[in-house]
Amino acid sequence: MASRLEVDTQSRMALATASKLKTAGLYGLPSPPDSPMLAKASTNPSVPVTAEMEANAKRLSIPKMVSWDRFKQLVDAENLKPLGRSYEMQIIYEQHKVRMKLKYGSIANYLTNHVLADFIADAQKVDASQPLVASDFMFRANDFPYYLENVEHWVLWCKKQLPPGFVPPAAVADAVAERFGNVEWRYFVNPVHRQSVPQLSHAHVFIKHIDGCQI
Repeated sequence: MASRLEVDTQSRMALATASKLKTAGLYGLPSPPDSPMLAKASTNPSVPVTAEMEANAKRLSIPKMVSWDRFKQLVDAENLKPLGRSYEMQIIYEQHKVRMKLKYGSIANYLTNHVLADFIADAQKVDASQPLVASDFMFRANDFPYYLENVEHWVLWCKKQLPPGFVPPAAVADAVAERFGNVEWRYFVNPVHRQSVPQLSHAHVFIKHIDGCQI
């Protein structure tokens, strides 16, 4: 039986492969060299696991994978408390945060100057007062997905400000349809106090492919 880390690994590598398939268009971004998605899926030996990391992982992780039906129930009820990463994935995330802070000064610097630099440059040319359109968005596979069963976890970056909540704007539905086709999906934008990078507008999008079809 596969371990939780092996399951997480398979999920991440599937997302990494998927994200490379459509990187030339508006709705995809290749994973940068520092992304764990392109590295061996294991904890990073260059960053020791500290007691604080272990405490954070125990506090924030969940013990059991969440099914799609259960996930839909939780999101539709606007209840995110039972959701999270596996313990192993949360440890990897804690290590990654330390490594990026050491290398770039902060996670925000890592994203703005390395991962999303071109996207942010384009965003500065956009009139933020205009309605959202599909080209305002860019999908990127989440390097540290929630502990979900056969569900893709994507981050949807936006050139304009997305309000917190669970109801996607019409332009998001258009972007999802163009990027993924006929799929089941859920969306939410965390409250500001729960956002890991509140400086950059983004939503979480969860994709469930229908009848085994995948991008």
